[in-house]
Amino acid sequence: MRIAIFSDTFFPSVNGVANVVYNSALSLLKRGHEVRLYTCSKDPDDNLEKSFGKKVSHVALPSLPFWGYSGEKITLFSGKSLLTIGKFKPQIIHTHTPFSAGWEAILAAKVNNSKIVGTHHTFYDDYLKYIKIDNLAMKKFSWQYTVFYYNHCDLTISPSKSLAEEMKANGLKSDIQVLPNPIDTNIFNADMPIDKEKSKKLHGITGKSIVYMGRLSYEKNIEQVLEVFAEILKTGERIKMMIVGDGPHRKDLEQFCDKLGIKNNVIFTGVLRGKKLVEALHANDVFVTASKSENMPLAVLEAMACGLPVVSSPDRGLKEVVKDGKNGYLADFDDKKDTAKKILSILKDEKKLENFSAASRVLSLEYSQEKITEKLELIYDNVLK
Repeated sequence: MRIAIFSDTFFPSVNGVANVVYNSALSLLKRGHEVRLYTCSKDPDDNLEKSFGKKVSHVALPSLPFWGYSGEKITLFSGKSLLTIGKFKPQIIHTHTPFSAGWEAILAAKVNNSKIVGTHHTFYDDYLKYIKIDNLAMKKFSWQYTVFYYNHCDLTISPSKSLAEEMKANGLKSDIQVLPNPIDTNIFNADMPIDKEKSKKLHGITGKSIVYMGRLSYEKNIEQVLEVFAEILKTGERIKMMIVGDGPHRKDLEQFCDKLGIKNNVIFTGVLRGKKLVEALHANDVFVTASKSENMPLAVLEAMACGLPVVSSPDRGLKEVVKDGKNGYLADFDDKKDTAKKILSILKDEKKLENFSAASRVLSLEYSQEKITEKLELIYDNVLK
C-alpha cells in the first residue's frame, strides 16, 4: 500500500503527536508498505534515513518557529506537496494535524483522487492559553474549526472514546473510529534486564520514588502533583520524585519546588530518550499525573509497559487506561491528602505494588505498536473498499 503521511509536527520535536507519527511511519514501513512523509521536520534527510532507511521519502514543508509554543514550528501553506504527490500516487493520505500541512493533505487527496484518513490527537481548546486567546468564544471556535476540517476526511480516527464523543457532540458528520495510540512494548518493557537498584543509585534515589514524565507545560497541571508530593513528605517518608521531560514551564516548576520546600527531593532530568529513558522509569515505583487535558497519553502507557502502577486524575483519556484498584488509582488531586494516601498505600504495600505493576504491564500490551498497526491497516483497507 502506498501511504502519504502529513503532519505539522514531527521528530525530533518532543510531543505525543510527533512520537505517534514517527512510530506509525516506521511500523508501516516494517510491514512492507511504501511511505512518504510530508512534515516540517528540523532533521535533515540523512538523519531521517538513519531511522527509516532508504524506504521512506521525506518532503520538508516550508515552516517558521511557532511563537506560541516553544520548540515547535508552524508549517506554511505552499502547495509544495502537489509537486510530488502525483508521482507517488498514494492510495491513502493520512493527516495528523488540521493546520497548514493538514490542508495540503486535503488538497493533495482531491488532486490525486486518494482516500484521506485524519487522526485528531488532542483537545486543542486546552492550548489556547499559549496564544493568549483562552476564552469561551475562542474555545467554541476551535471546536468549530476542528470539526470543519475533519468533515473533509473519509474517516476520522480518535485515540480515545472521550475525544470521539466530544467531536460528535460538536458537529462531526464524517465517520469516526477509536484507535488508541501505540507504544513500543519491546523497548518499554517491565522484563528488560535492567538493575532497578542500580538505576535508582544512578539518579540519587535511595528508597521509594514516584515519577512524572511528559512535557513541562501549564496544561499538565504538574503543580498539583508537587503539592501532593509535599503532603507525602510531611508523613516523614523518605521518598524522591523524578520529573522527566522539558518544556516552557520548567523554570516555574523549579521555583515552585523551592517555594514548597521540596527542591532537594525532586529530580529534574530534562529530556531522555531510548535506554536512558527506560532506565529512568525503572528507577521509580509509581507514575503520577494530575493532567486534565490528556487524550491517550503515551507517557502513561510507556510507564505502564515498564511495570509502573499509575495514580492519575480521572479525566478524559486517563480513565480509559488506568483501571482503578487494578493497576493504580484514579484520584482527585484537589484532595491532596487523599491522593497522597493512595500513592503511599502502593509504595508501602509490596504485594499491592507487585500486583499493580504486573497488571500495568498486561494492560499496556493492548497498545503495542504491532497490534495497533494491524488495526490501522484494517482501517485503511475498509476506507479503500
